[in-house]
Amino acid sequence: MKLYVFGKVVEIDGTIDRAFVQDVFDQAEKARERLKQVRLDTILDVLDRASQLWSDPHSSYRQAALEEVPGRIGFSREMVNAGIDTMVELLKACNLRTRLDCDLGQADFMNDWTLDQRFKGYIKAQPLGILAHVSAGNVFVGGVDSLIQGIVTKNVNLMKMSTVDPVFPVLFARSLKELDETGDIADSLALLSWKGGDAAVEDILKQRCNGIVVYGGADTIRSYRNNLGLHCKIIEYGPKYSFVLADAATVRSRGLKETGRLIARDASMWEQSACSSPHVVYTDGLENAKQLMAAIADGLEYWAGVYPNGGLHDDEAVEITKVRELAKAEKAMGVGDLLASPRLKWTVVLQKDVSFQTSCLNRTLIVKPVETMEQALAAVREMGEYIQTVALVADDDTALSWAGVLADIGADRIVEPGRMAVRKHGTPHDGTRGLAELVRWVSVSRDSVEHQLPEPLWTRYDAANDYFDFYSDADRDRETLGRLQALIAYCREHAPLLNERYAGLELHSLEDLTRFPTMDGDDYKTYLPPYGSGLLTSDDVTGYVFASGGTTGSPKLIYRTHEEQHYNTERLGKGLGMSVFTQGDVVANLLFAGNLWASFVSFNMGLEHTGARILPISGNQPMETIVNYLKLLGANCIITIPSVLLSVADYVQKHDIDLTIKKVSTGGEHLFEGGKDHLRKVLGVEAFYSTGYATNDTGAIAYQCRHCQGGVHHVHEDLHYVEIVDPETLQPVAAGETGKILVTNLQRRLMPSIRYDAGDLGRWIEGTCPCGRKTRRFELLGRSDDVLIIGGGNVFPEHVAEAVHAVDGICESFQMVADLEGHLDKLVVRVERNDCNDRDDEQIRRDVKSALEKASKDLKEMVRMGLIAETEIVVFPAGGIERNPKTGKIRVTIDNRR
Repeated sequence: MKLYVFGKVVEIDGTIDRAFVQDVFDQAEKARERLKQVRLDTILDVLDRASQLWSDPHSSYRQAALEEVPGRIGFSREMVNAGIDTMVELLKACNLRTRLDCDLGQADFMNDWTLDQRFKGYIKAQPLGILAHVSAGNVFVGGVDSLIQGIVTKNVNLMKMSTVDPVFPVLFARSLKELDETGDIADSLALLSWKGGDAAVEDILKQRCNGIVVYGGADTIRSYRNNLGLHCKIIEYGPKYSFVLADAATVRSRGLKETGRLIARDASMWEQSACSSPHVVYTDGLENAKQLMAAIADGLEYWAGVYPNGGLHDDEAVEITKVRELAKAEKAMGVGDLLASPRLKWTVVLQKDVSFQTSCLNRTLIVKPVETMEQALAAVREMGEYIQTVALVADDDTALSWAGVLADIGADRIVEPGRMAVRKHGTPHDGTRGLAELVRWVSVSRDSVEHQLPEPLWTRYDAANDYFDFYSDADRDRETLGRLQALIAYCREHAPLLNERYAGLELHSLEDLTRFPTMDGDDYKTYLPPYGSGLLTSDDVTGYVFASGGTTGSPKLIYRTHEEQHYNTERLGKGLGMSVFTQGDVVANLLFAGNLWASFVSFNMGLEHTGARILPISGNQPMETIVNYLKLLGANCIITIPSVLLSVADYVQKHDIDLTIKKVSTGGEHLFEGGKDHLRKVLGVEAFYSTGYATNDTGAIAYQCRHCQGGVHHVHEDLHYVEIVDPETLQPVAAGETGKILVTNLQRRLMPSIRYDAGDLGRWIEGTCPCGRKTRRFELLGRSDDVLIIGGGNVFPEHVAEAVHAVDGICESFQMVADLEGHLDKLVVRVERNDCNDRDDEQIRRDVKSALEKASKDLKEMVRMGLIAETEIVVFPAGGIERNPKTGKIRVTIDNRR
């Protein structure tokens, strides 16, 4: 037999003895010292090149494996070929780094002392030292995978090769030797063979190893537990079994044939001998079980053509024959069924007994009908920690519900059908973070470091850890209710106004919230400093103060703590990253800065979470300055209000400037299709997305993913609870019906926003978004009040009424119209002359415009900057503005922009 001992192939006749093993450990100690100096990047590079070598179909190592291994392990050449492909993926540096990052937190812990901001000190992962691997013979790639894990964690690795296959591991080690220039990696492996239970060998392992990784049955695991050295860690991967739960309705919706083929693939790979291979398939209903059984049989026949059977030992053939004969008898008695191929290629048995049982392997599956899937879950409960992989055929909400039960029972890995035999890089292995088991952790604490490290104010949004969006509706609502209850209890105690308003009200369900009073902008003007009190829950002066409204008179002030501001802007950044911006983009922030405005500051902070480069220019700069910065700094994206964006395009077109902006995110007003066409033509814009639905008063409410278009948004359900209610009754409207939007900020404590009337209309959108997130979606339909958004600014009826009242010779009646002049927003104000007045229409127009500029300075400034067209005043005779024929009322606002 050929062994591989620290870089040399050694021929032995018989078995190794105690002296041989002692010498191996002496060499292992020397290899351990050499390996300490090897950088992780060097190891990953050697393994990556091994991946490339083995991926070559003409490689001598691959050819040797395909010639020698199939006959030894009972797999066909095609199945061995698939196993080698699996190893090729395992060896790739990118996949190994993913495993290290997932299992250790970050791969760099294997190299150097790494500063940990949370610990406020240095952390390093040290190899255990000398690591023994006791491999199983069921899946030939498994032993090499264990070796790879030991190599990337810088351990010296000794391996007991399976008696079934002492060839493939040696071929793998020899390929490393060829690629490893220094030899430090390849010379840290010893691949040995001895008879299991040989105390002369195994006692030395237990005393001199720092760790032993054991794959095998219960007896093998128990034998290695006995007499284990005090400083030897045992990592056990004992017997495990796997199965499928298939909801019949989901099987039909996904396709019976496709589902059967996926399940059959899982049962065909590795001749069903892996722990992840399914033994049993549970589904609801006898007829459904028979249909699925037939689909699985078709699938098994298909995969037998792709991966032919490798041949059966006599005892295996006997066991399959027994199963088939018993199934025939049960079929005759009406308690079972059988579908089987000629020559024992595959077997599918149907049994009405729901108890879990193991199959005889070699592509033998047992299908069990149950009345409900809860019955199946009860049937597998006794398997407990023997459960490894479960494939679920179910919708997402049901799958998560079943997964919770299975995890409590003891299951380790829950996947889609067809993925049981494919281990995702970084997934936990049998309930462990596999690589983390092969290292020990060391820390260094230094006062100098601890005192100098600033507390991080924020961390970048990480979509991979944003689990909440993928919870079921019931789970999200349960968490939301708890947060609402805590919020209202806090507000009762700390906000005198809300303590009074909420007297006698209890919140036991989300439906109870409809009994609580709403809030609006007047509450903020009346009960917040400096104009009033009762709504702030603290006198703490830290944090931010923003203003909105108040062009004339007192502004409405908004208070946020630093933490509230950062949490809010992370949600803004999430939306921008989910929809439009990404790392590598250069984004010009052309929102308006200054004057206590929140948008520029908040979206600038939000952009940090996208990974983009940020150009904080602001949109209230001279257009020449803005365009110069865009050119000079290579901006390829813009976030702003549409009127500023259109002004940029006009300036570029007028001055014949070569400027391309690929992506834009706009908010604050409508960007109509005519404007989009203009931007495509002049700036080459390819993607238009919303900045998200947000108000200064309550913060980030909703966002768009790349699948959301127009006014459709996902709710930030971890930040806001949104209601859409009838404007008159304030009761929830049905999905698809238009209603008024009320929002409750679940995170804000300093200045509560509970059932705040956002002044907008919307309707719920049913169905699941293609992005996979479960958070509810709604379509934003416009304002519910008479405010017009012109050029990104609010034009209030009060401003126009003030101007009309100040002009002699006209009635108090008026109408505001939002229109387009080219691609610019335009305000048209319609007024009526007084019958008793003979003033010239042109003089009236001049006076009304002058008065309006005094009443609304924002409007005047937007006209001056060219962000909107000149305001037009239209003079009608008395009674000339169209009235509602039923009520005689004038419609105060009209929006003609389409």
